[in-house]
Amino acid sequence: MTFTDNRIATDDGLSERVAHLQNAMHKLGADVIRLQTQLTDLATAAPPQAEEESEEAAPFIFNMSRDAYKRELAALVRWVDEFLVPVYVGDSAAWCPAWWEHHEAVGRLHALRLAYGELADTSVSGPVGPAVWHRDHLDPVLDRLRSETGPFAACLAAAGHVERRRTAPA
Repeated sequence: MTFTDNRIATDDGLSERVAHLQNAMHKLGADVIRLQTQLTDLATAAPPQAEEESEEAAPFIFNMSRDAYKRELAALVRWVDEFLVPVYVGDSAAWCPAWWEHHEAVGRLHALRLAYGELADTSVSGPVGPAVWHRDHLDPVLDRLRSETGPFAACLAAAGHVERRRTAPA
């Protein structure tokens, strides 16, 4: 073993720094996806629609066309990274830095965002709407995502995001 190999082998903080850098790379990947989608949106932007047309209920993310899915995923990444994680998750290690790569997480977080849009507006849901959102939507989603059997289970170690592959059918 060379001098460099000895230094790396005995540096206890190296694996933590590598995990931190991997998580930072995943966050940058999310930013790239969001920015690419924003550029595409700007390039193909349609004129704003009338207010009454936008009242139509938003479809679930898995029921969208490919282009609509990309736009909605970029909006979801923005909502999760700029609102949900800073307010409700914080710097907790119990969060996958590449959460958008977990289909279950995307579906659950999109449903959470749709519920938030309706229940956070007290003029629509009444004064108990936000409490209902926390109790019936936020808490169960966060518990499921971070549970031992949830989609982030393998990602909660110091190594950060771990891609889960399905086994091939026999």
